[in-house]
Amino acid sequence: MSDMNTPTPDGKAPRRWLGPAFLASLVVNVFLVALISVPLFFRPHDRGFGPPPDSHGPAMMHSAFKALPEEDRQVIRRAMKEQFREIVPHIRESQAARDALTEAIAADPYDEAAVRAAFDDMSEAMTAMTEVGRDAMLDAFARLTPEQRQRVAEAMRDERRKMRTRWRDRMEERRSGSGDMPPPPE
Repeated sequence: MSDMNTPTPDGKAPRRWLGPAFLASLVVNVFLVALISVPLFFRPHDRGFGPPPDSHGPAMMHSAFKALPEEDRQVIRRAMKEQFREIVPHIRESQAARDALTEAIAADPYDEAAVRAAFDDMSEAMTAMTEVGRDAMLDAFARLTPEQRQRVAEAMRDERRKMRTRWRDRMEERRSGSGDMPPPPE
């Protein structure tokens, strides 16, 4: 086994930090992909039809938590960070499923069963991530004082009211013809 402090043939010291730095970068990138992709999959569908979305998913909670005092947010953040290791495998599964979906869509001849299977795999991974997130939230809420839980509940109620108002405003714009989407078909 070679000595780690021995210079390389070109006379430079080995870069022992490169591997851990690459791993840390990879973990951060995977986390960011998950953070960006979850709202894409779970955001309310806004097609201009039907009742306003329920908005009980991560996007509503994230928006609501911004209104909380820093102390309350720290408790929730800590619980989410503690669960991060459990979500990483599901992030990888989701990425693999997206890759499989891309390949299945591009396949010639088109194989609907392969596309459906990739969508199912994506759905399973997203469901698993949601369950880990739910468990982290349950843990966070258990750590909060009754007063903090009241603030969280009120922030969530406020966010729901804001979302309903935004939805109503968009619907009115569409009905009046000033929106950028055509009104729903009759």
